[in-house]
Amino acid sequence: MRTEAKMTGTATARATGMSQSKLSKIENGMLLPSVTDVERLVAELAAARETRIELVELARSLHAEAETRRVVLHRGAHRHQQTISRVEARAATSRFFQVNLVPSLLQSESYLRIVLGTMPHSEQEAAVAALRTRRSRMDDLAKQFVFVLSESALRWRMGSAELMAEQVEHLAAMQRRPNVRLGVVPWSADANVVALHGFHIYDERVVTVSVLTGNATITDPLDVREYLGLFSRLERLAVRGEELQGLLKRIAEDHRRLG
Repeated sequence: MRTEAKMTGTATARATGMSQSKLSKIENGMLLPSVTDVERLVAELAAARETRIELVELARSLHAEAETRRVVLHRGAHRHQQTISRVEARAATSRFFQVNLVPSLLQSESYLRIVLGTMPHSEQEAAVAALRTRRSRMDDLAKQFVFVLSESALRWRMGSAELMAEQVEHLAAMQRRPNVRLGVVPWSADANVVALHGFHIYDERVVTVSVLTGNATITDPLDVREYLGLFSRLERLAVRGEELQGLLKRIAEDHRRLG
């Protein structure tokens, strides 16, 4: 269209309020133009009405697709807790899987302080306050909370032997809540499942993953379905009921004996 209009790149960029380098990137497929960029270009280049409508709608649809596939990285523990709190507030079912850490909603106060111990005091207090808000939602019996842990999450020593034993006993008490379902994958299970990291799933809409430098939020429907499938496979490996109670008792006793 620019060639047909006999306009240079420099003149077109100036007329549409963008840099020549930006226009060059758009023309060479290196940059997705905004809807406003496309509207200005088709107007300046005197495109036919049908072409204008087609290109503007194409820009809108491409941006909508890019937005669903975006992974957002949040920095700061309390900001992450606040973000997750808003997601949990809307979720009817929240699912949690952890490999070597007790999920924050199930952590005892002592365990939580150890987890947050490397943060500045002000950041710790903000994170604890945000977490308390999240935990209060577990009193809403209309919401379901499903937890799957590996046995190694309960044997990974985050503090003293007594602290770990108390944390395991805290889990045993939490799982008696009517809207909490807890399962533990024992080390002896023939897992044959690769779970590279822990993750949380909220309904069938959002997945969050914690990494060393931040927390990723995943909303793409295809990605969310993959995590749902993995969670289902892990859940089938977990023990519950009396078998779980016996396992938790043995783990607590092991911690105390080692201590």
